[in-house]
Amino acid sequence: MKLLTDGAEKSPVLGFCLNIISQYGGNWPPDEDALAQEFVKWFGLKSLLTRSCLRELCKAKGIDLSFASLPEDIHGSNFLFQDKKEIVIAERELAPFGDSHTLLHEFREMLEHVFVELGYPTIVSKDSLEEDSLEEQAELFASLCRMEAGMRDFPRMLEMMQQVEKKWARYLGYVFVVVYSFAHMFSCIYMRQLEEIGSEVHRQRYVRT
Repeated sequence: MKLLTDGAEKSPVLGFCLNIISQYGGNWPPDEDALAQEFVKWFGLKSLLTRSCLRELCKAKGIDLSFASLPEDIHGSNFLFQDKKEIVIAERELAPFGDSHTLLHEFREMLEHVFVELGYPTIVSKDSLEEDSLEEQAELFASLCRMEAGMRDFPRMLEMMQQVEKKWARYLGYVFVVVYSFAHMFSCIYMRQLEEIGSEVHRQRYVRT
């Protein structure tokens, strides 16, 4: 425990996990929604981020993010070795917001590894394999984080639209914000189903060519 905590100043991820333990250690484990809210604030997550922005956010937290060709059934993977932390995401993005969703999924798995090393696992598997439980929890975490980011962005978007001088452009902006927010929320809930559809479309195109 001492060796792990001594490296907190060099590892933002370790520091985050230690902060969560200090806040919720008396009533462990924390609710997944509470963990997601803390993570969004710490990570600086927005509802819409380009790949370059995702790389920069990860870099600031001591994590290398890369995009590579992966097998069809693998969306991403994470690696921890000593001081090195890396997340790899599939080069193909099968659905809008898919990159952010997969990154958050892999990040949650990485966080759990750190919690386990610190002696504070958040998942206690009973009826199923621990790997399956972690997979389900990571998927829930990704959705909750994106929902939280969307709820934080929505008021800011409306405030931006209020600054538009032309009435028609302002109303058009309001419509865009509402449609965007609905699409974002829908993808938070049904991301994996959307990716399955995208994967099937990709396979059909490959067969035709």
